[in-house]
Amino acid sequence: MANVEDGSVSVIDTQDLTEVARIPVGAAPVQVGFTPSGDQVYVSLRDENRVAVIDTASREVMNRIDVGPNPIQMVATPDGAYVYVANQGTDAEPNNTVSVIDTATGQVVKTLATGGGAHGVSVSTDGAFVFVTNIADDTVSIIEVGSQHVVKTLPVGDRPNGIVYGGSSR
Repeated sequence: MANVEDGSVSVIDTQDLTEVARIPVGAAPVQVGFTPSGDQVYVSLRDENRVAVIDTASREVMNRIDVGPNPIQMVATPDGAYVYVANQGTDAEPNNTVSVIDTATGQVVKTLATGGGAHGVSVSTDGAFVFVTNIADDTVSIIEVGSQHVVKTLPVGDRPNGIVYGGSSR
């Protein structure tokens, strides 16, 4: 759980429903996301324009990766190869990028242009597509993971925020 005001992440024991650790990560952590294997946690640091990477075994920050302005939400692909980070920017200066982090190297390997105010991120269950809400442009951008390109941007309702992939049967 990201604790925005004190710059930490809380580790919650889901059996006892208690906080068992608090890990300092940096300024304004907004969201946490696990890799599918569960061995790493990525934490967006909004006020540092970085993402912290925590090793879940040691509960220590093992890396901080520079991304775009005001990173908010992020998601790992089902194979754990990449983490996509939405760089929202500010209300006054919305950003239109998504940083693609290679989890093996811990580096940004691509920065993709989406719509303004990139915010929410979700991935298809097969890992073929990543979906990004663009809160300032009232759009959703669709990224093809294989080519690392935005293949389509769709107009949607006013100020789209969170997004979840529900599969083809929904």
